[in-house]
Amino acid sequence: MSAGLPLENETELLAWALLRAANRTQARDTTIRLVVPRAPEVAYDLGIEQIAQERIVEAEEWLEEQGYLAPANIGLTWGTFTITPAGLEWLRGGMPRLVEAPQKATEPTSGSLSASGGVDARVTSEPVSWWRRLFGGTE
Repeated sequence: MSAGLPLENETELLAWALLRAANRTQARDTTIRLVVPRAPEVAYDLGIEQIAQERIVEAEEWLEEQGYLAPANIGLTWGTFTITPAGLEWLRGGMPRLVEAPQKATEPTSGSLSASGGVDARVTSEPVSWWRRLFGGTE
């Protein structure tokens, strides 16, 4: 888990990325094709082979609870789903926003303080991708 992000939002972001990758590699924008979010090609598409299997399962469960995945109990692999119309619509809406946890007053800020006490917008740190901030790995 990443410090600074609520667990719920972290799961939602992983779920969105997982659903998007499963859609690209397996479903191809249809509710008819079967998807297996834990499949190696989905992890490869995301570039997250190092994510723990438990996190993928949590994301699958979250997607199912939200109604974005429907189980396809057809006797194949456990964890076989179809993407629902709501799931495809959710993907079209774009990636959910990052929700940062409130910072404690004792934590240092990323910029310098201005005369008014706020962070000076002119001083910025090196940009870090959302994926690296969230999971700490490489993209």
